[in-house]
Amino acid sequence: MEDFSGKVVIVTGGGRGVGRGIARAFAAAGAEVMLGARTISYAEDVKAEIEKAGGIAECFAADIARHADCRALVEAAARAFGGVDIIVHAAADIPHGGLGHVDDERLEAGFASIAKAAWWLLDAARPYLAKARDGGRFIAIGSVNGTFNVVPNMTAYGMAKAALDAFVRAAAGDVVGEGITVNAVNPGLVASDRAKAVLGEEGLAAYGATVPVGRPGTPEDIAHACLFLASARSDYITGTTIKMDGGSTVAASPGRNDILQDRLKLQHGKAP
Repeated sequence: MEDFSGKVVIVTGGGRGVGRGIARAFAAAGAEVMLGARTISYAEDVKAEIEKAGGIAECFAADIARHADCRALVEAAARAFGGVDIIVHAAADIPHGGLGHVDDERLEAGFASIAKAAWWLLDAARPYLAKARDGGRFIAIGSVNGTFNVVPNMTAYGMAKAALDAFVRAAAGDVVGEGITVNAVNPGLVASDRAKAVLGEEGLAAYGATVPVGRPGTPEDIAHACLFLASARSDYITGTTIKMDGGSTVAASPGRNDILQDRLKLQHGKAP
């Protein structure tokens, strides 16, 4: 495993799901981790897990759908640890629903927490990342939805993730001269807290069985990619995405979308 000792990592959405897995992986590799979370109790639980394993972590309450909170999170990490070397933007307030089924408030929250937050975080951290040992790293957690494929009744989600993908490609050029790389990991189905809440254990298993590799991804799978993109071995990679979907977008399954749509209907009591 790459040694991240002495490096400072901010993980947004670090209290649950994919963000939790990423934060724990970086801490296990020696990094000092700042956990950004809207619900601070979740981040505190992860901090305790990291410290129990011998790692170093701090928490900061931040709603990254707000510009001021993004700036405050970056400054909190710099104060606590003396700088910022890596940011992994995993948080998202994701609205599910197709055209006409997501109100303006939820649409804005989703877009702000996913795409705008990436802009705000990188902009705020840019002076620190430019001074980072071995170069600064900005890694966004995107999705194959909206970038490689389209999932019915998840139009708002896909639109926000596509905007994030566009940001990654363009912003990479903005900061490449400062020794900062900007990349994304675009997962397919991941067995996260969010997926379990939407699909249920039975639905997650059924959906996972339609994935060509035979299972859903895990937060640890996504963390492995983030560790690589944050490492010195990725110096020649910027402005790109790693697609991690178990082959879903190259081997279609006719029943996959039906499972998701059925579960969304059960969750909302009606068509999403």
